[in-house]
Amino acid sequence: MSSEPSTINTWAIALVRTLDARGLDGRALMRDAGLDPQLLDDPNGRAPLSGMSRLWRLAVQASGDPCLGLKVSAFVQPATFHSLGLALLASQNLEDALQRCARFSRIVSNVADVRVEDTGSGIKQVVRWLADTPVVEEAIDLLMASTVKIGTLLLGLGPAQLPFLKLRLRRGATPEMQREFAAHFGCGIEFAAEENALLVPYEWARRTLPMANPQLARQSDQIIMDYLSRFDAARLSEKVRAELIARLPAGEPSRAEVASALHLSEKTLQRRLREEDTSYQQLLDEIRQDLATKFLDENRLSVCEITFRLGFSDQSSFTRAFRRWTGRSPGEFRAR
Repeated sequence: MSSEPSTINTWAIALVRTLDARGLDGRALMRDAGLDPQLLDDPNGRAPLSGMSRLWRLAVQASGDPCLGLKVSAFVQPATFHSLGLALLASQNLEDALQRCARFSRIVSNVADVRVEDTGSGIKQVVRWLADTPVVEEAIDLLMASTVKIGTLLLGLGPAQLPFLKLRLRRGATPEMQREFAAHFGCGIEFAAEENALLVPYEWARRTLPMANPQLARQSDQIIMDYLSRFDAARLSEKVRAELIARLPAGEPSRAEVASALHLSEKTLQRRLREEDTSYQQLLDEIRQDLATKFLDENRLSVCEITFRLGFSDQSSFTRAFRRWTGRSPGEFRAR
């Protein structure tokens, strides 16, 4: 498979079906986005992130609907998640299902890092955007809306409101959008938050699901792993980039740490990166420089906050590195 970040075609199928239902020409918009409409005939294939990002922009523009991601979730079913959908249906409880989503999220898209964390009063699914390209907010909306939809199905609750949930979104929203989001999710929503996260109390997260079937879940897991084994044939440098982006906020990850996460020895990691004409340090520098310039351009974070998000131990180290990359200090770059 291509090493470019990608999304499974079923998400493009759901988006195009939504556009068609609104009287828009989804296939024409796909062509405008540089995507082959034949992707819609292959639910097992993958669409490149660059094309999907353009399709989302065109779709929102054509529909005039900033809440389009919520509408697309109406066309999402368990099969939209490939074999992960069946594994979710057979999970022991909602926590088990969300852990599966985190473990196998790459089957849907490898541009979002999905984690499940314990909050002390419940569990939290956190979604982080891994790609260097701008975040597609509507795609995050769709992922959250689809998670809630499937979770409601798993719990056997039907379309009732879910006041026990809490949703945090990094995106901003107009008052009209806030009302539409509240009506769709039926739970508390915090906009302009520090993270994209869905919070579920233990009472619901650990309730045994009516369709729980551990044997079927394990069989589905194997199908997922078979699919991902083909997908993981992508270039090693892309996998290293994804690991670095995910780990940098916790401090500069060591080469040994990343090698271990990829189930490789350090020597094998070095050798395979050399075969791809790069190195661990080169990838680390490229990612830091790309993210640093992006954060400075956005002008939302202070230089101090950027320093620690990029894994530097102190601001002077970041300033020296940034001057080496660009010939300017972070302050000079931001003030240009």
